[in-house]
Amino acid sequence: MKKIICALTVLAFSVACQPPANNEVAQKLEKRVAELEKQVKELKKAPKKPQRPQPKPQTAAYKLPTGESASHGAGSVDITLFSDFQCPFCARVDPMLKQAVNDPELKGKVKLVFKHFPLSFHKDAKPASKAAMAAGEQGKFWEMSEKLLANQRDLKPDNFKKWAKEIGLNVGKFEKDLKANDAKYEAQIKADMEMGTKAAKVRGTPSIFVGGWQLQQRSVDGIKSLLKDKKLL
Repeated sequence: MKKIICALTVLAFSVACQPPANNEVAQKLEKRVAELEKQVKELKKAPKKPQRPQPKPQTAAYKLPTGESASHGAGSVDITLFSDFQCPFCARVDPMLKQAVNDPELKGKVKLVFKHFPLSFHKDAKPASKAAMAAGEQGKFWEMSEKLLANQRDLKPDNFKKWAKEIGLNVGKFEKDLKANDAKYEAQIKADMEMGTKAAKVRGTPSIFVGGWQLQQRSVDGIKSLLKDKKLL
């Protein structure tokens, strides 16, 4: 619409500035102006695209139980993370969340809980989630998650095996768990995603909740501020 109006203005000015002798050019410009005016009228009549409804402000803490999810820390307040191993923004918040769990003011008071939320357009995210869970069978979920987040362009089965060796896993057991527990891992991913979409209205990753309240300011200070605001500690 703006482009058409701009073109219309330029053409109208051009017509006004044409010398009287150049009638043929002036007629062509006038015809083009008329065409653009018609387009403007049609666009004004066209129905406006519906606006995507904005989520309502959160008025109560979401219920996000830890369940079988991997957790880090021993506090009573959960920092629940819905994450995708192929999401670059998830890689950026990971160090901050680890820092929060080990912060002198928060250590022993909060724990980080990982919920799998592989997005449909990230084809390597779900296999990566399964690799992390297989590593978790040997108590190395977080070590594998760091490898995955640090190598998001190389999330392939051969690399999962290589990283399993690097973090000290029994590689044979790791590969066996990946195959034998595939259905269990699928069910866990599905349950996490349903929790995210239904219980917490998650739309994308990373989505972070502190004590069930969505974190807007993604920093350690932001976590502290939310904890204080909601009187969670």
